[in-house]
Amino acid sequence: MKAMGLLVLLVLLPLQSFAEETVDNQRCSSGLAIYIDGEYAKAFEVLKVEADNGLDCAQHWVARMYQLGHGTPMNKTLSKTYYELAAGQGFAQSIMQLELLRKN
Repeated sequence: MKAMGLLVLLVLLPLQSFAEETVDNQRCSSGLAIYIDGEYAKAFEVLKVEADNGLDCAQHWVARMYQLGHGTPMNKTLSKTYYELAAGQGFAQSIMQLELLRKN
């Protein structure tokens, strides 16, 4: 009986993780679609809410928008802060961006 319970856990936990990741990707994708359309201010509003709720990909893109001044005034301090938040969650693009910033 214990083996069956363990088997169920081994099957269901990855599915839960996949479902959560899919929802997170959708939350980030909606803001990125707006960004790609060139509506930077609106994209910043959408992504900032998600970033402040801890979504790593949104934190990365908010950092990028602060860095470039897209949809918000350029702010290198806030850019670095949001890159650090995303990097702290293991977001690879933010980790690389921080390394590039350190070299320059």
